[in-house]
Formats: sequence, C-alpha cells, structure tokens
Amino acid sequence: MTKSNTGRYGMAVAALVGLACLLSAPAHADNLRCGGSLVQTGDPAAVVRANCGEPDFVDPWIGGTSIAYGAVPDMEEWTYNRGPRRLLQILRFRDGELERIREDGYGFSVSGNGSGCRPSDIVRGMSKYRLLVACGQPVQKSGAYVYSARNDDGVYDYRRARGVVPVYRERWIFNFGSSRLLREVTLENAVVVETDTRDRGYDD
Repeated sequence: MTKSNTGRYGMAVAALVGLACLLSAPAHADNLRCGGSLVQTGDPAAVVRANCGEPDFVDPWIGGTSIAYGAVPDMEEWTYNRGPRRLLQILRFRDGELERIREDGYGFSVSGNGSGCRPSDIVRGMSKYRLLVACGQPVQKSGAYVYSARNDDGVYDYRRARGVVPVYRERWIFNFGSSRLLREVTLENAVVVETDTRDRGYDD
C-alpha cells in the first residue's frame, strides 16, 4: 500500500468511526412542538410552561459552591408523558432557561403506586421518572453534586477523564420486604448508573 493510499485509508476509517459515534448518540433536540407552539433551547421556563402545560414530573437539582470548581447552577428537569403513542420528553433547565431536550422512549399510562416492583425491574439507563412510576418512592434517599467523568446518560466517558464535570448524584434505597435484600440505586443526572444489594429488608 502506497503512502497516499495509507493516508486515504486512515481518513476513511476515521470518517466511519465518527459516523458510528453519531448514530449511537442518544436522541437530543433543540426544539419541541407543543400543540401549535414551538419551544426551543434558551426559552424561559415560564414560556415553556405556558406553551406545553404542567409537566408530569418536576425534578430539581439544587446547586451550590465548590472550593475547587466554583459555583454549580440550579438545574431542573421536567418530564412530559403524553401516553403510549408519543415519546416521553425530558426538558432540562439551567438557571430557569431551557438547556436541553431529550427523548426517553414511548410514554405510558400511569397506574398503581409501585407495589408490584421487583429488584430486577431496576436497570442501568432507567430514567428517574420511570423508576418512580415503576417502584414508588424509596425508603431512603440523598443527593448532592459531585464531579464525574460520566456523560449525561450515565456512561463513563473517557474523553472527560482529565476534565470532570459536575453531575447530580443520588443514592436511593428500596425495601422489598424481609424475604429480599435492600437494593441501593445510584443515579447521576436523573439516570440509574448502578445498583447494588445491601442488608436484608424488613416488613413495614
């Protein structure tokens, strides 16, 4: 293979790798149609609420100040569940302005209180909204900003290994009764990234 062909081969491989990364990226959008209105990134939360109505779930992440990294802004995610024929829409706000829109699979009808939840129902990549609808509130939870190299979908991102970013990490504990072990669930930016077992559960 000549030097010229080697260069072309390398460029072709790089292009294919870039395309594969693009196709495997989660579905994000810059705008969302709500009835006859269009909301887009940069819109104030009040405008989004006026056009899209009340969200089905509001999830605030309270910011703060880190000595090492400076101020972390207040963030909030709104989830719109329009039923099984439409995709769930998750809207992220930063200091009151729409920063990001993403889809989370098809919506669903909400019924029950999570009493039929099993430990195996909690899986990595599950959004906080789906977890709450499926399993209800945990018996214990805590949350705070930390600095991590994971990306927004809970996957470790090697590109960030030298430049960590703030993520909102929560640890929830679910009790499934005395016949099963407690389940500890770690969420980062409202996505399940890890599950683990703890001591035996208990009967209420």
